[in-house]
Amino acid sequence: MADIIGTIVTLVETVQSAVALYKRIEGLPTQMTQLGKRIERLGPFLSRLEVFIKKRPAAASSSLYSGQKQDLRQLLNAINGHIKKATDLFERYEKGILSRSHDLEFRARWISQLWFSLVENSPEKVQAILDDIEYDRGVLSDYLALMAVDKQPDNPTPAPGPAPAPAPKKITNSPGNKNTTNMPKANNLSPSPASVKRPSPSPSPIPRQDFKILFVDPYHSERTAIAESLLGLFRELTLLSKSNTPWRISNVSSAGFFVKSSSDLVPIISSLNYSYPSWKMDFKPGGPGDVPKPEALKAIFDNNWANYPFKNTIKSQISSRPSVGLTKDVFTNYDYIIVFTKREHDNMVKLKEAVAATAKERQKARVLHLGVYLGGEIFYPTLAKGAKEDVEQMNRHEWNKKVAQIKTALKEFLRQEMRWQMPELPDAGKDFGKKGKDGGKKEADVAKNKKKEGGKDGVNATGAKAKGKG
Repeated sequence: MADIIGTIVTLVETVQSAVALYKRIEGLPTQMTQLGKRIERLGPFLSRLEVFIKKRPAAASSSLYSGQKQDLRQLLNAINGHIKKATDLFERYEKGILSRSHDLEFRARWISQLWFSLVENSPEKVQAILDDIEYDRGVLSDYLALMAVDKQPDNPTPAPGPAPAPAPKKITNSPGNKNTTNMPKANNLSPSPASVKRPSPSPSPIPRQDFKILFVDPYHSERTAIAESLLGLFRELTLLSKSNTPWRISNVSSAGFFVKSSSDLVPIISSLNYSYPSWKMDFKPGGPGDVPKPEALKAIFDNNWANYPFKNTIKSQISSRPSVGLTKDVFTNYDYIIVFTKREHDNMVKLKEAVAATAKERQKARVLHLGVYLGGEIFYPTLAKGAKEDVEQMNRHEWNKKVAQIKTALKEFLRQEMRWQMPELPDAGKDFGKKGKDGGKKEADVAKNKKKEGGKDGVNATGAKAKGKG
């Protein structure tokens, strides 16, 4: 990380200079004022990263895999370029410079301001820089979370005193090869651990309502099915509620990294420079016959939570969902590509850079590790084998825990990135049951009265009573 620290130090100074310049200028147009504020909000992210790497260089280095380090370097270079563009705009506005190449200046300040407002300060040009810096801030926030910057102690040396309680047992995220000496370790999460506090996104004048999300795991199997289903249920619950919480996601989908079906990235994925050889897994064909396992879906759908009619619709859709691979346009079509472990995140950022090099254009999608919202990894559960009832119950318990993890992480993702809150709704399952019992009791009472009046025989009354008990 030695080369990164030098870049960060320089970048922090560049941001500070840009902010000082922005604050010095009076009468800036509204959009350029927003640009200055956005640069100002970027500063604390960079400063925290600088302090963390300086104080704990070993921890900083071990917290990222090679693809993630490369992506962070490129991100810092991109931020530097965007800040320089903004600084140039501020300087020319302040000095009234028409063209740097010809060293032309306006003599009157009001002419300078008018020219910037009509020509150089066109909404499209400044908005492009605004969008770039906002994207940079979001990705930088992701990396601060990946590195657990805000969770690291300031003083790594333990203070004298009684011995601390033993730490929870950790499971090494071993990729399967023998050479795992330098590999970072990851926690195997409990069902509902404390979430990592991530910086809130900076506000925008008109919140977007068209975010697109893609969930990815190696073979497009149960974790992606769980995540996709839960977002579908969250959406319907949000639309059903009468709260003012908007649903800002227009499309949710999923895919498999090592799946051939529908993929045009197989050659690129096969040739990636993986951080560990075993992280290059065998490809599976995928296709219509490859669908999520029913036992995993039962943990989502076979309960009373969100027990509305739309639940069966989502279950039917996800149960028959075929396994498909990735396509070259995923990084331009989606806003968030969400994976479940740091290994998968490292593979995905390598793929993103490879696709960018081939397409020679910016790939807008942010690659997110969902586990950082819980403080660890979201692995597949360890399942028992067999068809006995006790084995099935054990596996159902494991899938219940996994659904709880993913649900908690998704709620935190939606809260932080989409400013969403879980709507308060009555327990639909209990309400439906209560209505059924009340309706049955009324029918039984009516039949009983009719029997007393001699209008009907006792058969209908008995049937009504049975229906009421049911």
